[in-house]
Amino acid sequence: MTTNLRCGARRCAGRVLAGVLMASLLVLTGCDRTPSGEGDWEVTIEGPGGPFGAAAVVVSGDGVLDVVGNSGTRVWSQEVEEGEFRAVIIQPAPSGSADFRVRVREVGDPAPSVTVLQLAAMDDEPVPVTASHTPRYRR
Repeated sequence: MTTNLRCGARRCAGRVLAGVLMASLLVLTGCDRTPSGEGDWEVTIEGPGGPFGAAAVVVSGDGVLDVVGNSGTRVWSQEVEEGEFRAVIIQPAPSGSADFRVRVREVGDPAPSVTVLQLAAMDDEPVPVTASHTPRYRR
């Protein structure tokens, strides 16, 4: 009889543990880990010919609110139509890339599109824009 009680207690404990694990799993799958609300995407333009001293870009996407500087970077931007900005980015120090932030209405949405129009080296010499000059995004 003692054996039956031990087996019954083990089964009961196993069921309780399984129930707790299942409840935890349901809670975790219900949690949305995607950030929400207004926020910034950090963008870095990378490619050959760096370090870049300046860049001219077009930034577009649903919910794009502005293009702003990052870590001392100076930015002048103008909205040309809703959700599309033209911006000039001036990088004061030779970091090897052109860094800036794109302020968006909903940071959980896909990253905005960044098209590089022109680049300049730190000595203001033009850098030919190629397909290798690509934006890298971080939230």
